[in-house]
Amino acid sequence: MSVAFIESMNYLDINLPSFDATNKGSLGFKVQGQQPNEGVANVGVNVSLSVRSMYRWAAEVPKDMFLEYVIPYANVNEGRSNWRPLMLEAVQSILATAGGDIEEYSASDVALLINSALWSGVFEKNITFMSNQTPLIYDPMSILAYGYASCTGVSIFYIDALRSVGIPARLSGTPAWNRLVENGNHNWVEVWDAQHGWRFIEASPASPGETLSNPCDKWFCNPSNFANGTEVFSARFDQSVRVRFPMAWDLENKEIPGEDMTVYYQKTCNAC
Repeated sequence: MSVAFIESMNYLDINLPSFDATNKGSLGFKVQGQQPNEGVANVGVNVSLSVRSMYRWAAEVPKDMFLEYVIPYANVNEGRSNWRPLMLEAVQSILATAGGDIEEYSASDVALLINSALWSGVFEKNITFMSNQTPLIYDPMSILAYGYASCTGVSIFYIDALRSVGIPARLSGTPAWNRLVENGNHNWVEVWDAQHGWRFIEASPASPGETLSNPCDKWFCNPSNFANGTEVFSARFDQSVRVRFPMAWDLENKEIPGEDMTVYYQKTCNAC
């Protein structure tokens, strides 16, 4: 058992939301009086650490970023399942089709490649966008079974694909456009790389053809959608922060930590 494995499991353990702490033995954490089971947490950590030694872009991620935005077994309160080995196999099949030397690709290059190819046939079926599916269908295994999800689900699916090959990614979104619930909500993906920090994009089924380099090519990034002080938050795993990530499908649930990104998005999207 490596130091990195122990550090990773300890990080997850001390930051468990309460609903996961109740089931920590099933997730693969050590429980007093019994040996750890194989669970989605410890299996996922082993896979993640193997990937970190496999790809240059993963090896370059700072440890604190890797702990919070690569190794977690879930994003918010979606169903817990052993998605990582399955996702890694699928994403590696995408990487195998890349032109040139994949080791020369940046994390952003890899993220765009995955978004262009993940949705059509990699899992022997297409995955499409269908509105109003959360919270019915938004974990990766349900999405694979049904073949569709709305913005939250396809975002989580894309984040999990990125994390499977060591790219930090997180769920971002607004619980209410213009701070009016009747105007709807939306979720998308933030991707991190060492050169640019966090940038945002949607999973391709929700809005194809977007880039990481141009914020204004997102349909929602404009002054109209950000009028009246639209708030944006990004999901975290570190429970020590005070900010909570508002889940539009479960607004009373304050278990998921977050980062308030409102200032950044207001400045960025009001300039489009």
